[in-house]
Amino acid sequence: MAHIRLEAALETSDKWKITDTSMLHWRQKLKRAAQECDDTLHKCKQRILEDEQMEQRVRNSSFPKRIVHATKSFVSSIINCDNKRLRRSTVQRFEWFADGASEFLRFVELGGTPRRHISFYSLVNNLFAGKELHHKFIGANQHPRSELWLAPFGTAEHGTEASLIFIQTDDSPAVGNIYFSIALQVSESTDIVGTAIQCLQLFAPYVRCKVENIMEELTELPTQCLAWVPFVHSNQQDRVRVQHHASQWIRPNSLCCKKHNQHELLRISNPDMVGLSDAFLEPVTEVNLQCQVSLSPYNKQKTLAFEDILSLQDSSCLKAGIYFAPHRSLEHTLPANRSSEVVAVVGEDQHCLHVDVTLEQLEDIILPRALDYFYQNTEASIYKMIWKSKHSSALIQVEKASMSTQKSFGGGGGG
Repeated sequence: MAHIRLEAALETSDKWKITDTSMLHWRQKLKRAAQECDDTLHKCKQRILEDEQMEQRVRNSSFPKRIVHATKSFVSSIINCDNKRLRRSTVQRFEWFADGASEFLRFVELGGTPRRHISFYSLVNNLFAGKELHHKFIGANQHPRSELWLAPFGTAEHGTEASLIFIQTDDSPAVGNIYFSIALQVSESTDIVGTAIQCLQLFAPYVRCKVENIMEELTELPTQCLAWVPFVHSNQQDRVRVQHHASQWIRPNSLCCKKHNQHELLRISNPDMVGLSDAFLEPVTEVNLQCQVSLSPYNKQKTLAFEDILSLQDSSCLKAGIYFAPHRSLEHTLPANRSSEVVAVVGEDQHCLHVDVTLEQLEDIILPRALDYFYQNTEASIYKMIWKSKHSSALIQVEKASMSTQKSFGGGGGG
């Protein structure tokens, strides 16, 4: 019963927006207690199953063996008296947490803010109905300044999933063109827009991407007049087959990280951020962000030597991108004593650059490494890195962008 009460309290609290630090810490403690309770229940069920199997084997054994087993059971019952008391205290501890969970919910209702479900219910319902969206954001000159595609796809194992693609076209060097996409598993309570915005906030600093305009337009999306159409493609069967194989590769275990929104990827260094930056990644299967990075700030800060600038003089900016798979591990390529590593990819070779690097530390690694590589290899046009961890992986690519490349940046539409 304590386990059910903890689960119910955590699911209810997810419907409220909590900003108070102490309340966030409280929720994290309840999540850990619920996980511990779940693990304990699993161990108990496993022990009961093992005992039943043992009893079955004993019943089928000879009489002398049954006598030996009865003697062992008697001795074991004497030894396990303390274990029973310990189990009783463990149950009481979980019941204490469950009582605290009820009190936690009362505080949440007093000081929290209900999450706005109305805005994203319509998006999810249309996806469940098999509809897709192609929406253009019109600028002051009546020309599209950005476009968005949102379409469903699904597999038997992963359920309904959605692909969101956002392309911003901007010729100004200060902003540039931006391509952003996410794929995520969808349920009735999935906040697609909120998840997309949080992904932008998390990854934009890594590639110095200016995403304020995108976040503003995504926020306004539920208030727009949207024209949904049936999701029909001439090559729909092929598309579904490709998406199925992609889902299998990107998230081999469809149930990983499902418990209590726990995500094994991020171990945020700032404790105040715990529970904010990891939970939203649970339904996300892939994130792709590509943008242009102007070299002007580096020149003004004199972070590049004169020779460095000359080696990049044909490129007024760099094209940077990060492809992130929260649930695709490259653990099989990691040494056992490393939690993560960053490797540079040159041709068929990989060279280790950093070990035990968290995802957020990539912000200080990506562009300096790329600029240094281009300086030392003036003929090179692309620099690639891979971040590997025991649960996730990311591919980072930085490319010299000529003017012709900049104009064609972002690719085609979301079909």
